Formats: sequence, C-alpha cells, structure tokens
Amino acid sequence: MTFSEPAWIAHAIWWRVYPLDFVGAYPAPTGGPPASDEHRLRRIVPWLDHVVELGASGVALGPIFASSSHGYDTVDHFRIDPRLGDHADFDELVAQAHARGLRVQLDGVVNHIGREHPLAATALREGPASDAARWLQTSAGGGFVSFEGHDTLLTLNHDEPRVQ
Repeated sequence: MTFSEPAWIAHAIWWRVYPLDFVGAYPAPTGGPPASDEHRLRRIVPWLDHVVELGASGVALGPIFASSSHGYDTVDHFRIDPRLGDHADFDELVAQAHARGLRVQLDGVVNHIGREHPLAATALREGPASDAARWLQTSAGGGFVSFEGHDTLLTLNHDEPRVQ
C-alpha cells in the first residue's frame, strides 16, 4: 500500500499545545485535582483566533487520552482524559478549529502504555506467560521493558498482531 502526503502538509505550521498543563489540569492545582465536569478542553477554544493570527494552519494537541498522570502514561486510548473533559468537549474543539480553517493533530501515544492500563495491570499481575503479556516487550530476563527508562511506562510489543 502506498501513501502520499496531501499537498498542504509541506507548508503546515502547527501551534503545539500540551492540554493538561495549558488548561491547569496537570500538575494538579493547589485546590485539588480538577473535577471531571470542568470541561477544560474547551478552554483552548478562545485561543483559536490567536492561532489564526499567528499564521498557524493547525493545532497540534499533546496527549488527550485518559492517563494516570502526565498524559503519556495512557490507560485508555478510546476515552478523553476526564481531567480535560469528554468526547463532546473534544468534538466542540475540533468543530471550532475547523470553522477557522485550522486542522487538528493528535499526539497519539502508540509506543507504550502506563502501568495502570488494564492490559499492563493484567500482565503485571499474571506474569510474562499471560496472554496480556504478549502485548508488551519482555527483556531477556523475562521482565517487562520500561519505555526509555521510565518505570511508569511499559513498551508495547509491535511484533504482536493485536498491537499492530
């Protein structure tokens, strides 16, 4: 299968934002963690006109999927991090960006998962011989490989068809 880049890619200018920090969800505010009904992802919408004024052609969002702490320790690739809001908040952000001619890029974390991800938790509980463990890279000693030395992140096994 051959893929070709769309012409607009060659001239794309991205406004990169790390949503968890930008909207005050991480690290946890001094008043405690944000409530799930705060819809913090929508706080980016008022900035979109500024993004256009800067001459950017898109918004590159850092991790927005459910995670344990900083966003790169994903626990659910199919759910918006509740500290940011929900799917409706994401849909509204995308609609507002598109209304201004901006594209939206997501930072999808596909090399690793957090230890609290259900697959990781199962593999850690049941051990390297478990079905869940096949999703993770194992070391020669039989343990799970942390991602780039970060013990809270486990490296996915990209040779596993279900990971692919």
